[in-house]
Amino acid sequence: MGFPPVSVVIPSYNRGHLLTQTIDSVLMQTVVPSEIIVVDDGSTDDTEARLVPYAGRIHYIRQDNQGVSAARNRGLREASGQLIAFLDADDVWHPRKLEMQLAVFDGRPDLGLLGTGQFDWPTTAFPDVDLNDSGPLIPVTWWQLAVKNYLTTSSVVARRRVLDLAGDFDTKMQGPEDRDLWLRVAEVAPIAYLNRPLTGYRIVPGSVSQQAQTCQAGMLRILRKLDDRRSWRGRWLVRRKAYSYVYHACSYLHSLQKRYPTALAFALKSLAWYPIPFRRGELTPCERPLRAAVILLRMLRLKPPEPAPGQSLADASPDVLAAMNVDERSRSLEVAQ
Repeated sequence: MGFPPVSVVIPSYNRGHLLTQTIDSVLMQTVVPSEIIVVDDGSTDDTEARLVPYAGRIHYIRQDNQGVSAARNRGLREASGQLIAFLDADDVWHPRKLEMQLAVFDGRPDLGLLGTGQFDWPTTAFPDVDLNDSGPLIPVTWWQLAVKNYLTTSSVVARRRVLDLAGDFDTKMQGPEDRDLWLRVAEVAPIAYLNRPLTGYRIVPGSVSQQAQTCQAGMLRILRKLDDRRSWRGRWLVRRKAYSYVYHACSYLHSLQKRYPTALAFALKSLAWYPIPFRRGELTPCERPLRAAVILLRMLRLKPPEPAPGQSLADASPDVLAAMNVDERSRSLEVAQ
């Protein structure tokens, strides 16, 4: 089966010690891409030296530090493939990832963008996947993305013509810039999620707790851009739900920094904007009122109720963290690099 050419765009900043493993996972693909573009966003480590053995197999570009959005945009400008695959410099791909995604694209000429499931990396072995069973293809609608992000950047493959219509990554946004682009893609083409563990997501030290203002600004900027474009099309309840979700995430961010009055204000604002319980899969039941109660108890210097085993009322659920493009493992964001 002949597949269209694929360009892989890898932005990197001071990830030289991880980047070679990332590139190796691309070179190990059962369907090798037509080009691998590495955009070094002004690294101060030994990235360039580590990439010397890959000469002739990758297209290496170095630019002054401008942030991950600008690095991805530079890679897009240099890319020549009909399909664009995004991969962060600390993640990896299952060897069959591109093969399985390209097979889906081949059968769905209308599809504009396709993500996949993920697995923790590093691990001793790649997950078993059946090439003859691509797994459920789950549509991801614009309305779902308006509330929260369902797609890991390193899992995404998109048609170049669709990206050209949607525009570049927003360089004023560092953190949720990918969801902003996925929303613009969803306005012009269908998006789907391949429910198979094909993207290795690396656990790295760090915390979003020091990035509350940046994450907050980015999440709110996404929604205000939708307001400016009049994208809600009269769905005022979805708009209120989206803002409520962001306010809930902001409450979590400020509670990490022990800014409890601000955190409580955002928690109450979330409930005021959308008092209806969220659907299962968007937020866990009663999470928002529970968070408000925990914050209030901490303000009063009282001990919050003990969580159930394996849970913590003080920590955000994976659903909340998905709004900020991170998950329960507290992966650090590439903010302002």
